[in-house]
Amino acid sequence: MALGIQTSSGSGDVRPYITYDAKAGRAFRIDRRQGGDGMWSSDKVDISRDLTFIADFASIKVGWINYTQQGPVRRLATLGKEPVPARPADVTSEGKPAFKQGFELTILLSNACGGGPAREFSSTAGCVIEAVDALHDAFMAAPENGQGKLPVVKMADTVPIKAGQSTNYKPVFQIVAWKDRPSELPADAGQPSAPAPAATPPATGSTVVAPPVQAAQPAAPAPQPATVSGGSDDFG
Repeated sequence: MALGIQTSSGSGDVRPYITYDAKAGRAFRIDRRQGGDGMWSSDKVDISRDLTFIADFASIKVGWINYTQQGPVRRLATLGKEPVPARPADVTSEGKPAFKQGFELTILLSNACGGGPAREFSSTAGCVIEAVDALHDAFMAAPENGQGKLPVVKMADTVPIKAGQSTNYKPVFQIVAWKDRPSELPADAGQPSAPAPAATPPATGSTVVAPPVQAAQPAAPAPQPATVSGGSDDFG
């Protein structure tokens, strides 16, 4: 597979995607729609409450991403199948590196989150990378991975992480079921990865702080061991 630049544009030919706002601890579905004048716009829908998706870890990409006003510019490689490209030398107006480490994961949202076609989930936020890293470890260690199944993932909680003077919210992802590869995901994404022991995500120097008190908010369930089953039919 060739490694090239992928950018957003003002047309409708933009792959559907979701975003995670680490500063707010919220996940959003971004829907594209075309108006009567032919122009395209984006609708931002909060799906934090019910965020559940099938994760295609067999095709996850890692490398470098630069989020620009014109859209993301990527230098990525499929994990375990291609060498990760070198970090581009581009810098910002402040002289800082423009490209940050990031990932790109293909997912299918549950019907409760809007369903639809395959979407892209990418981020360069350290706390999000750690969460997906831990989720990938769980995927690699599971026997279902060797059977070619894909995990059904739920965002069970968010954890506040203190970094300097700011606080970000790290998502807590939990594998709740397993599914055969759905038709909406490419069948040639790759052979099942060999199971591997789970590893502890790398330390980032951040400090966990107590979550803010929120009145009249039910406590989020603590992550539970992954269940091995056919999973919900709330997809497609």
